[in-house]
Amino acid sequence: MGDCLGERVPWLTRRQALLGMAGVLVGCNQSSRPSGRSANPRGVRPPERRIGPATHPWYGIEVPRTVLSCPAGDCILLHVPVRKEYQPDAMIDLLAGNPETAEDDGEIVGDAGQGWAITSPSQLCQFNCCAYAVGDVIGLGPTDWLCGDVNPTTDATNPMQVVLDSYYERVAEFDPPFASSAISAFAASPLLRDDDVVCLAGSRGPEYPHAARVRRRQDRNWVVGKFGEDPILWTPLETVGREFESQFDRVWVFRVRSGRRSAAATP
Repeated sequence: MGDCLGERVPWLTRRQALLGMAGVLVGCNQSSRPSGRSANPRGVRPPERRIGPATHPWYGIEVPRTVLSCPAGDCILLHVPVRKEYQPDAMIDLLAGNPETAEDDGEIVGDAGQGWAITSPSQLCQFNCCAYAVGDVIGLGPTDWLCGDVNPTTDATNPMQVVLDSYYERVAEFDPPFASSAISAFAASPLLRDDDVVCLAGSRGPEYPHAARVRRRQDRNWVVGKFGEDPILWTPLETVGREFESQFDRVWVFRVRSGRRSAAATP
């Protein structure tokens, strides 16, 4: 599976999963689907220094840490080692949706995009949703874990908030995607652009249990995002909302501040 989840990986749709067809975690084919690539140039990584390790809040293991010097303050990154016991989730339950309809609830993204290609599925456990959502702007990659909350590894800071405060502005807010009116408001909104960052926001802090990028599908706003240590999915927002229900009460949308891309873009 050397090419799997790198540059030559298929997408797994709901219908394919339900029919038992080969998927991204069990075989490799040339993808004909759109990729998870951002249309924007990758940014320059801010100055970085090492700090002492800390115990990962999920795994209970000691992990190395570094700090990026961002305009709004220090942004702590975790660098999670590959775990031998890790097995990526095929996400079939999440994508199954309503079996009485023919609608897809999303797809696994095989081509993770510039800067995010991996050579083994085991590397999926090394980066998370927040790193993938904002990482292109500050040069992050698949060995960077960006926490979206304050926890013992982040030294009383919210690293995701530091990045948002440094390089983004909030451009929209939506109700959680549970009622049909809220689902339609997000999906049909003309305010959103591809690569806007969508954050599910909790009321404490705030904290961000999930973050993703806007990626339109036909005439609807969908999101492409990493699910914890599992694969990257391209889904309607309501699919994400079901997975994180009770963990958030607002949906915030952020956009890179004008001039940031041209100032930080690599040649």
